[in-house]
Amino acid sequence: MKIKTIASVLAVAVSGSICVSASGAIRAVTPTAWDGNPSCWQMKRHHDKMAQIAEGGAKVVFIGDSITHFWETNGKEQWKKYFSEGPRKALDLGTSADRTEHVLWRITEGGELDGYEAKVILLMIGTNNTGHFPPDKETPIDTIMGIREILKVIKEKQPGARTILTAIFPRGEEPTNPYRVRNDVVNKEIATFADGKSVIWCDFTDKFLDAQGRLSRELFPDLLHPGPRGYEIWAGAVVPLVDKCLAADPGETIPSVWPSNPAGYQYGAPVPAMAVRGPNYWPERYLEKRNEIADGPGEYDIVMVGDSITHRWEREGGEGRELFAELRKTYSILNLGYGGDRTEHAVWRMENGELEGYKAKLFTIMIGTNNKDKDTNAIAAGVKRIVETIRRKHPESKIVLMPIFPRGATAEDGNRRRNEKVNEVIVNLADGETVLWLDFNDRFLNADGVLIKEVMNDLLHPNENGYRIWLDAILPVFREICGK
Repeated sequence: MKIKTIASVLAVAVSGSICVSASGAIRAVTPTAWDGNPSCWQMKRHHDKMAQIAEGGAKVVFIGDSITHFWETNGKEQWKKYFSEGPRKALDLGTSADRTEHVLWRITEGGELDGYEAKVILLMIGTNNTGHFPPDKETPIDTIMGIREILKVIKEKQPGARTILTAIFPRGEEPTNPYRVRNDVVNKEIATFADGKSVIWCDFTDKFLDAQGRLSRELFPDLLHPGPRGYEIWAGAVVPLVDKCLAADPGETIPSVWPSNPAGYQYGAPVPAMAVRGPNYWPERYLEKRNEIADGPGEYDIVMVGDSITHRWEREGGEGRELFAELRKTYSILNLGYGGDRTEHAVWRMENGELEGYKAKLFTIMIGTNNKDKDTNAIAAGVKRIVETIRRKHPESKIVLMPIFPRGATAEDGNRRRNEKVNEVIVNLADGETVLWLDFNDRFLNADGVLIKEVMNDLLHPNENGYRIWLDAILPVFREICGK
């Protein structure tokens, strides 16, 4: 086993926090009725809308925040022209300042989707989630999960309706505006929720921007809410889609609407040379981990970052589960391993929410075996970006970086060779002070360098014997850094 020198026990600052509801759940997915005052203006608006619902007749329903609400003010002429009468006669269920949690209350406990059958629902929500709180209090993952939950409730309440999921509008003048960037991150992921049948994606935000991606005050006077010309653009973009939905046969696929620029979200946070997979792949585990952080101690001894090999420390039926349960009797541990993840997926998670709301004494990283790139330097660059992101967001923490575990029976195995080439690069990320290199790969092999099934049944994932090897190697590090 090889490990660079470990510094003395780490002193950890006061624990961080994450904004949660009274129940401890993630705010963005927890139905919340504003300030709880039955006389607040939002509740009065809700009662007015319920009265409109009782009158019946709405087949097209807009759901959102102030941007939707202001069809009644800034966009009233366009509303009258396009949505007040005829087959598109619409109901405006936008409420100023609403976040995803408020919409969830309105369509669950508030009953705003009950008692009628809509044909088309237009949803655009999220800018107040990203705009009302800093990233450590409202992460993109939280906003994405809030929107996903709204879509789920809409499907339950209005199974016969098609939802036109509209991209969150640009915010701020410049493409680098942090609110704009966060909204772009959310948009890129919620677009994957569309199936062309129950959910249709609609993004025409490029029509609001000039060639340099700047938002015009002629269209958005306060760089947040559209003016009359902005509402005209909105109507022009969605009316054809609404009409298609109204006329479509059940089960008919309706194509999504995308920006005219084929580069798509060119103003979002870039991930060079990496195709990022967001939470549509592991939605339940993302939500599970965000809730675990919300209910957690605020300060962890250890945070583990990785793929299925790390996931299986705690996954039901995982080979390391019993050992992990014993380890947790001494250490507070957050396991951020996700089966199937490649480096770019961990990058996305680390940059968009899973490093927020807590402090940690130690991070462990072992990832890369799922990357299939022929360019091993690209895989190593992904590992480097994970290290750099943790260092930026958790400067108080130590990092233990491990080589990718051996894979395949012999040294000639192509996966094994690729992993070893990556390891030859990432070892140089360790400085022996803040980033420590821990290599115990030889313990998985016999004297001839053969990976034996007694420690990895499938020659990829450790079994209980393999996790015992891992535990024995890393436990001294835990003791020194965590002081236990």
